[in-house]
Amino acid sequence: MRFFKKLWGLLAMIIVAICGGSFVATTQNAQAALQQADYLMIEHAYDWGPAVDQVVIRLDQPVTAQGLNPETFDVTNSNTYIKPTPREVTKAFLSDVNGKAVDSTSSRYITLDMTVGPTIDVARALSYRADSGLSIPVKMQYQIKQKTALHTQSGQTLENIDPVQTDTDVKAPQAKVFEPEKAFTYQDKHFGTVSMNYTTYSPKNNQKHALVIWLHGAGEGGYDNNQVGLYGTNLVDLATNKFQKYFDGGFDILVPQAKTYWMDTRKTDYSNRDDIGGLGQKDTTSADALTQRSKYEDALDSLIQSYLTGHPNVDRDRIYIGGCSNGGYLALRMLVKDPDKYSAVFPICEAYLDKNIRDQDIQNIKDTPIWFTQSKGDQVIDPQQNAIPTYQRLVDAGYKNVHFTLLNGVYDKTGQFNDPDTGQPHQYNDHFSWLNVLDDYPATEYDGTQSKNSDGSDMTVFSWLATQKKATNWK
Repeated sequence: MRFFKKLWGLLAMIIVAICGGSFVATTQNAQAALQQADYLMIEHAYDWGPAVDQVVIRLDQPVTAQGLNPETFDVTNSNTYIKPTPREVTKAFLSDVNGKAVDSTSSRYITLDMTVGPTIDVARALSYRADSGLSIPVKMQYQIKQKTALHTQSGQTLENIDPVQTDTDVKAPQAKVFEPEKAFTYQDKHFGTVSMNYTTYSPKNNQKHALVIWLHGAGEGGYDNNQVGLYGTNLVDLATNKFQKYFDGGFDILVPQAKTYWMDTRKTDYSNRDDIGGLGQKDTTSADALTQRSKYEDALDSLIQSYLTGHPNVDRDRIYIGGCSNGGYLALRMLVKDPDKYSAVFPICEAYLDKNIRDQDIQNIKDTPIWFTQSKGDQVIDPQQNAIPTYQRLVDAGYKNVHFTLLNGVYDKTGQFNDPDTGQPHQYNDHFSWLNVLDDYPATEYDGTQSKNSDGSDMTVFSWLATQKKATNWK
């Protein structure tokens, strides 16, 4: 009997040694798998608007790069309007919280780079809504599932990481160089209370700066200027050296945002005071509507003067205004209204009807440099009713410093985005001619010839703009 007791005791010790050790290891893995994890979403600006191209997984303990690759996680995302859709992960790496790679052996953050493109709608951070005519930020959700093991520096195995969403905001790092959005209100004697938002950028130096005023299209009105206004047309690039290098001292950027749309001619009253974008009944019959007098034009004058008063280092001989579509209309309208306030103007696919520009207006503005841009096939704004006849009248008036880039379509020129069927560069909507300007592509003349910069390189709208100087009468 004593023998069997000793035998059972020995067997028990063996079982504990084997099974107990296994139990401890299993417990360690389970604890690792149950660690807390969440994720952040990061967007960048592209020709078609902002797209979420990175997610940052945030862990409660550092991991190493061992086993980390594009196949480590499955990623699916959905948004307000699109059901869950698989996303392609192109790169996985240790990073900081902002999605930047780190040169260290471990990190609490893992960034996943994902494929984006003009036809990958689920990656878009904005959605155009026909009811308001606005590009609206969408709520996005990601489902991230771990497929292969990761490891801590102590050798612990991490499995079944399932990050949750704790922050619904999309991070926009390119906008950080711009000032936070501000509100501006103006009491117009004719139109009543006029409200705008605006954001600004100024180079960090003590030199004299030029000023570029950019007026958005109808889809970028409403609210959230730092995401919609800056990212909707990839405007954030204007703050980079790609554009700043052309200008002595660089240039300030003033980006106003209409609460409704620049071509709005309604007087503000109780019934429409809270309208945004294209909501509400449009005015098409008043004298203001028929002559395209904007409710925002005097308010914009006041905002620009306010900015200049607060920024005495802005060179009054280098005040430029431009914009696209609705904003192209107002850029040209502001010149017609006050020809002595702008050193040069660059309207893109502008919507100012030529019939509303008088012969005297042509004479008044013919000394201000202008560069028009539009695509022949624009189905939103007919160039034959707007920019082309205005350009021709300026040429006929003997104006020398007027230019027009008339595009044969709007195509991707990065080499990254092709039509899957033809293999040819992706073709954008022909209304998107602002891409040619904001991507700083060479700008041809109306006859198709290519003008050159002083160094022999192809001229762009912004390289031309930087050479234009004309005294203005701003205070």
